[in-house]
Amino acid sequence: MPTCSIHHDPKYYPNPEKFDPERFSDENKDSINPFAYFPFGLGPRNCIGSRFALMECKAIMFYLLSAFRIEMSPKTQHPIKLKKNSFVIKPEKDFWLNFRPI
Repeated sequence: MPTCSIHHDPKYYPNPEKFDPERFSDENKDSINPFAYFPFGLGPRNCIGSRFALMECKAIMFYLLSAFRIEMSPKTQHPIKLKKNSFVIKPEKDFWLNFRPI
């Protein structure tokens, strides 16, 4: 299932390239087409590790953000352009971050 192409279709998501977390808020949930939204693990075969993975990601982010200042490296392409011939979302060039101790 090509979820990337569905999630970037203006027919289902107005202005799909814009980062807009409010489109998934409680007030806007009714405007989302339930057949055009594929979140991580949904339905009767929900991934049993999804909650654990989410908890691990939050813990890692907490420790990284508490100990480091994360900056974009000069090597990173800005603005990022996505590969057009890839099945998954990938930048054209590598994505680099610098971690500076606080």
